[in-house]
Amino acid sequence: MKTLTSILLFCLTLLPVLVHADVQKFDDLDINYNVVTVDTLSPQIAKAYGISRSKNRLLLTVVASRTEAQHLPQTIGVDVSAYAVNLAGQLRQIKMRNINEGKAIYSIGDFGYESPDRLQFTLNIAEPGVDKPYKIEFQRDF
Repeated sequence: MKTLTSILLFCLTLLPVLVHADVQKFDDLDINYNVVTVDTLSPQIAKAYGISRSKNRLLLTVVASRTEAQHLPQTIGVDVSAYAVNLAGQLRQIKMRNINEGKAIYSIGDFGYESPDRLQFTLNIAEPGVDKPYKIEFQRDF
């Protein structure tokens, strides 16, 4: 029950981030990812994760999970490397950091940008024990 409560609290604290999350499936692995402006985070959440709230900063979140025997998703630890390219072709590396809060495991990275812009994101997700990383590409307008 404590595990379920921890996962529920995690989801509620990052609700603005997860509302529009996309999911990419790789066999039985689900990768949830999203990018939002950090001014959508509550001041308490931003402070807890050491993120400066600003409409000129973005937060990338990545969560990897598998469904366990009880049909509940179980987050797993992965290493994420990410970058974004804007319309002018400028590359921005996104420094990702892993957060481990008991059963809730995820990666986040925040970075500055100039609005308006269209960003093309590339994520490389390395799962322990898997030779080749999973790759996700997507774009967002800000």
